Amino acid sequence: MVGVGRWRRRVVPALVALLVIATVLWHPGERAGIVGALEGQLLDARVTLRGPLPPPKGVAVILIDDTDIAQIGQFPPPRSVLASAIDAARAQGASAIVLDLLLADPTPRDDALNAALARPGPVVLATARGGPPFVDDALADAIDRSAVEAAVSATSGALEMPIGPLPDFAASSTLGHVNLALEPDGKLRRLPAALPFVAVDGGAWIPGLALASLRAADPERFTPIVLRGARAGGTISLGRTTVPLDQFGAIPLVFYGDTGTVPTWPLRDLDQANLEGRIVFLGVSAQGARDRYPTPFDPAMPGVEAHATLAANLIEGRTLRRDHVAWALGGMLALIVAGIAYPAARQRARFVLPALTALALATCVALQVAFLAGWWLDATTVLICFTLAAGLGIAVQAVKHARHARNLAQYHAPSLRSSLAESDLSALTGRQMNAAALFVDLSGFTGRSEKIGPKGTGDLLDQFHQRIARLAAVHGGVVDQIVGDAALVTFGLPEPAPGDAAAALSFAADVTQTQDDPAHSLRLGAHYGPVEVRALGGADHSHVTMVGDAMNAASRLQEVAKGAGARIAISDTLLQQSGTPARWIDELALRDLGPVELRGRKMLLHVWVS
Repeated sequence: MVGVGRWRRRVVPALVALLVIATVLWHPGERAGIVGALEGQLLDARVTLRGPLPPPKGVAVILIDDTDIAQIGQFPPPRSVLASAIDAARAQGASAIVLDLLLADPTPRDDALNAALARPGPVVLATARGGPPFVDDALADAIDRSAVEAAVSATSGALEMPIGPLPDFAASSTLGHVNLALEPDGKLRRLPAALPFVAVDGGAWIPGLALASLRAADPERFTPIVLRGARAGGTISLGRTTVPLDQFGAIPLVFYGDTGTVPTWPLRDLDQANLEGRIVFLGVSAQGARDRYPTPFDPAMPGVEAHATLAANLIEGRTLRRDHVAWALGGMLALIVAGIAYPAARQRARFVLPALTALALATCVALQVAFLAGWWLDATTVLICFTLAAGLGIAVQAVKHARHARNLAQYHAPSLRSSLAESDLSALTGRQMNAAALFVDLSGFTGRSEKIGPKGTGDLLDQFHQRIARLAAVHGGVVDQIVGDAALVTFGLPEPAPGDAAAALSFAADVTQTQDDPAHSLRLGAHYGPVEVRALGGADHSHVTMVGDAMNAASRLQEVAKGAGARIAISDTLLQQSGTPARWIDELALRDLGPVELRGRKMLLHVWVS
């Protein structure tokens, strides 16, 4: 068992450590499929537990909804309507105006919008991936003007062909991309910081709409925009504000609440909106736009509000880190949790569930505290590592208990094992019944052991004990006690049966079949009578046994056999209880000794010997 102990102490903990490290390196929360979706749901749980945040003050949203479209009578809305909205927002003091609309196709009223764009006041227009295979010079120039300073070449990512805006619009505006990055479960939780587009000099990184809006509204604070790495370990800086990027080059969103939590007005109420000093995002929420996405708070948030949310996050310094540092911290938490879960799962059974529950709650608290502090730790990694460590700990403990049970089972009769394993001792003890008891010993053992020495004596006792145990199991008996060269075998545990007496006599016949072998000369006494089941011993160790007249009489019957020069002494009570006394008298070659007074017993007992 030394090898098993070493395996349990060294190999399994090492296996747990390797599995945990492999899981941390795998980073399951950033994978596609069910594990990535699980991480999204675990983040949503943290967001829900945190609750909504106060509405931001630096941004506002103007939505063209279904009611506005009905009043306008046209979809998409005419460019003249957009021009009027831009002029109205400027008049109300907007610091910058952002159009979350791809103005890629010419319309009859483009002049009005072109004039509005040319008037003083910064405007950011949208562009997106998936444009035609050529780029107009004016659009390419706008991409160059809108690009961020990048410490990474635009060719490090596949260059995208831009969709819109029209060259005239692009000439008087800066651009921001409006591409979104949905999670494996289809929800929106982060936005790409910048994407590489085809430009005049080959390629350029265009910031997302939110970042472009900050640069337009407050160039002193948010300029320059510098991209350092587009994937894991990368950052994007807006002036003195640096934002770590996740491994996809995106920035996680800190949602304020459901749709409308960011100050929002419909286009028809634009004259009532409070836009002073705010960045105003203008977009369409009408059903025909198909620009709504599920978020932790809302099943259908307009995409324009998501861009406004990121802008508000950056203004307030409210970021959620999902970079390589967050990955490392999450990995450390996973290692700590697994390091505690494995030994906790190997405690005594009554402590395992409370210990693991407490650890799970503490882990959830740690993840939530980290989230509130602005860290998106990978809860999926931690959860998998916790499950692996706890599961292996429980499995090792189960194997250990099974081995212990097998070892202990060697010291209990097969008929008693299930009863002792499945019920409390109190279910067995105190029961009164009638049972058969047989005392068997090796006759002449003392003199024989003197001749054969300690080793021979040990071998003799081993053969004797094995024979008694094997035959008792065959006939349904229980080896109640073994003391040296004597054994007490009972029939009636754990439940008495009508055939107990016959089974006892059958055992007596089989166990005495080797009487012709001097090395196995046995003497046997057997009786049937009232007994009580007791668990004798202390609080930490007890032995299930039978006590009562049947045991005492069986022991005394051995003395009767010895005095009568016989090998077997059986009470008539046992023979009659078998239901076929004549059979057993014949099979065991019994002769009637008549009523006998047993030592220490007042009542005479009818005895048969052989």
